[in-house]
This record gives sequence, C-alpha cells and structure tokens, in this order.
Amino acid sequence: MHIAILTVEGFNELDSLIAYAMLNRVRQPDWRVSIASPTAKARSLNGLVHRTACRFASCTRCAA
Repeated sequence: MHIAILTVEGFNELDSLIAYAMLNRVRQPDWRVSIASPTAKARSLNGLVHRTACRFASCTRCAA
C-alpha cells in the first residue's frame, strides 16, 4: 500500500512530518509512505524547506 501525505506551500510541520514518522514505522510488505506536493519543494510556515518524494500527479495509485 502506498500512502501519500499531501503537503502544500505553507504546511504545518506537525501535521505532515509527525504523520509521516508514525506511518513510516509500520513494517508490512508493500507498505510505503511518502510526502507529496504539487512542486518539487514545499516551504513550511516556519521556513523549513522539504523536497518532496513524489508529485500530486503520481498519487493516483495511492491507497490513502
């Protein structure tokens, strides 16, 4: 299963990164978690720049 956490410019680190960290701890076959954004980089409210693992367009096959 591929879960993409959709993140946009001005995201809140707590919402995106904590969810990513928690979901990424699941150790199941075919379990994958990534952060997706419409752009290659997303800047948070506090200035943290995150390079996204995938784009929104590639999330059509994501389960959640």
